[in-house]
Amino acid sequence: MRVALVNNNNNIFFAMARHLRDRGMDVTLLIAAGESPHFHPSWDTFDLDYQAYTRDLSWGDPIAFDAVSASTIERSLEGFDKIVGCGAVPGFLHKIRRPLDVFVPYGSDLKELPFRPPGFHRRHIRSLWQLPLAQRAGVRECPHIIGDPSPLISGPLASLGYRGTWHEVGLPMIYTPLYDPETILDHRDRSHWFYAIEKLRNEVDVLVFSHARHIWKGNVPPEWQKGNDKLFRGLRAAINARPDVRFGLVCLEYGPDVIPSKELVAELGLEDRVVWLPKTARKELMLGLAISDIGCGEFGESWLSCGTIYEVLAMGKPLLQRREDSLYTHAYPELYPVWDVKTSDDVKRHLVSYADDPDAMRTRAKAGRKWLLEYSVKRPLDTIQRLLERA
Repeated sequence: MRVALVNNNNNIFFAMARHLRDRGMDVTLLIAAGESPHFHPSWDTFDLDYQAYTRDLSWGDPIAFDAVSASTIERSLEGFDKIVGCGAVPGFLHKIRRPLDVFVPYGSDLKELPFRPPGFHRRHIRSLWQLPLAQRAGVRECPHIIGDPSPLISGPLASLGYRGTWHEVGLPMIYTPLYDPETILDHRDRSHWFYAIEKLRNEVDVLVFSHARHIWKGNVPPEWQKGNDKLFRGLRAAINARPDVRFGLVCLEYGPDVIPSKELVAELGLEDRVVWLPKTARKELMLGLAISDIGCGEFGESWLSCGTIYEVLAMGKPLLQRREDSLYTHAYPELYPVWDVKTSDDVKRHLVSYADDPDAMRTRAKAGRKWLLEYSVKRPLDTIQRLLERA
C-alpha cells in the first residue's frame, strides 16, 4: 500500500511521514504549491534523507484553485492507494471526484476555507467562489478527520453537516526520535543561532523561551490572539519581585505585532534581558528550548495542542500556557502538566516559583514528554495506521 501525505503546513506531515515510515509503511510526502518556505522539510531535520520520499506538486495553492485541471491532479496522485491531506487538499480532490481518505486540519483549512474566499488574485477571480464550494464538499466527503477536541473543529463540522467520523486524538507533529532532550544537543554545531542563545543562557539564572507568533493587539479573531504582552509584563513583575535573580527571555521576530512587542520591551526596560531571533526553523527552536528553563505556549484562548506546546513538551520543559482543562478531560484520562496563564500576574507567579524551587517544576515537567509520546505520537499513529490499512 502506497500512502501520500499532501501538504506540510506547520510541519505536521513531515513528522507524520517519518513516524509512519519507522513503522514500515510506504509513505511519500507531497509538498503543495504555495506552502510557506519555513514549513519545508529541510527546516525540520539535520540531514537530507527526506529527499528520497518527498516530491513537489504544481497544485495545492487555494488562490490558484481555478487554474488547476483535474488531469494535473490525477497524474500527480497515480499509484497511491490512500491519501491523507490538510489545507485545501479536500477541495482539490473533490475536483477529481476522489474523496480524501483522512483529513488532518490544522485550523484555517477547516474554519475558513470552506466558508470564505482564500484571498484575491486578479488572475484567479473564479477561485473566490470555486474553492470554498469545493472545500466544503471535499470535507463532507472525507470519511475520517483527525484532531484534538476543540470548538475550532466541532463548530465548522456542525456548520458543514459533517457525517463522517471525527477521531479526537492529537497530531503526531513532532518527530520525537530526533527531538529528544538526551541527544538533541549533539546537533548544536549545525545551528545558526544556538551560540547566541547560549550566550544569554550563561548570563542569566532563569531562561524563558517563547516562540509563538506575536499577535496581541486585537486585530484578529480571539482564537488567534497569543497574549504576548502578558509575558513581557509578567517578566518585568518577576524581575521587580526578585531582583536577586537574573531572568532572560528568547523571542522570535515572527507575527504582525513584533514592532509593538519590541516597543513594549523597551517601555518596560527589558532590552538587555531579551534576545530576538529571526523567524527560524523548528530544528533551531528545539536546540534553544533544550538549554532553556521554561517554555511558553500561548496566553490568549485555551489550547491543548499546537506546535509550540508540543515542542516544549518534547523537550520536557515546564510549560506556561492558557488551558481550560474541562474542555479536554472527556477525551483524555490524563493531561500533561501545565502552568496556566490567564494574566501577567500568573506569569510572574510561575517565574518566581521556578526561581524559588526549580527542581519541583523540572520534576513535574518531565511527565509532559511521557504524555506527548503516548497521546500525541503512539495513539494517533495507531489510529491513522488502522484507518489506512482498512481494505
